[in-house]
Amino acid sequence: MSAMLTVRDLRKRFGEHEVVKGVDLDVEEGEVVVVIGPSGSGKSTFIRCLNSLEEPSGGTVVIDGGAATQAGDRKALAKLREEVGMVFQDYTLFPHMTVLANMTLAPVKLKRMSKAEARESALQLLDRVGLRHKANGYPSELSGGQQQRVAIVRALAMRPRLLLFDEPTSALDPETVGDVLNVMKGLAKEGMTMIVVTHEMGFAREVADRVVFFDSGRIIEQGPPEQIFSAPREERTRQFLSSVLR
Repeated sequence: MSAMLTVRDLRKRFGEHEVVKGVDLDVEEGEVVVVIGPSGSGKSTFIRCLNSLEEPSGGTVVIDGGAATQAGDRKALAKLREEVGMVFQDYTLFPHMTVLANMTLAPVKLKRMSKAEARESALQLLDRVGLRHKANGYPSELSGGQQQRVAIVRALAMRPRLLLFDEPTSALDPETVGDVLNVMKGLAKEGMTMIVVTHEMGFAREVADRVVFFDSGRIIEQGPPEQIFSAPREERTRQFLSSVLR
């Protein structure tokens, strides 16, 4: 069976500094891959390269065995971003637009949905996260946790095949983190293919099918959560986990 996502020799340089150093990764449909590692290890840059928010310096990213996305190929890039949704740590909602307008903008413009269809889909998604009553409100009227839940369902409104999360709880107050993680757990149970960069080790233990430990621009080790957290093979993995799990 071919992987939904195939990454080969992915590299990213900023000037002379190589941040991502020849990463290979396969992700199967319905798999939840959680990427952990120290700050500055390149994991956020890596995940941003997967839908070309950061243009890779080398390597290939292939969805569903299709053509590799090449730098400068705007048509292929647009297709890739339809297939791959992204949730950021800072919500990225448009402050001058209502929640409903934030959610319907891309489906109408990029997916060519009718406004009525996009509106109905958005309201159903807001129902899923308990925020339908906020549809006509503005982002400034929402808590951080509410904004992040809206950001998640906004990404889902595009009906992506793969959903990327770049430290989605890092900007939240501790008491709102659980609400966002619960939404993500629900998506995992429903079979959404997800790659999650996070510092939430409890989430990684509970939800991940595979944990990937990233350091110095490379994948150092990967495996099931029970193996990574209980019996890591690499000394660098052991050092990292001993510091974060103390």
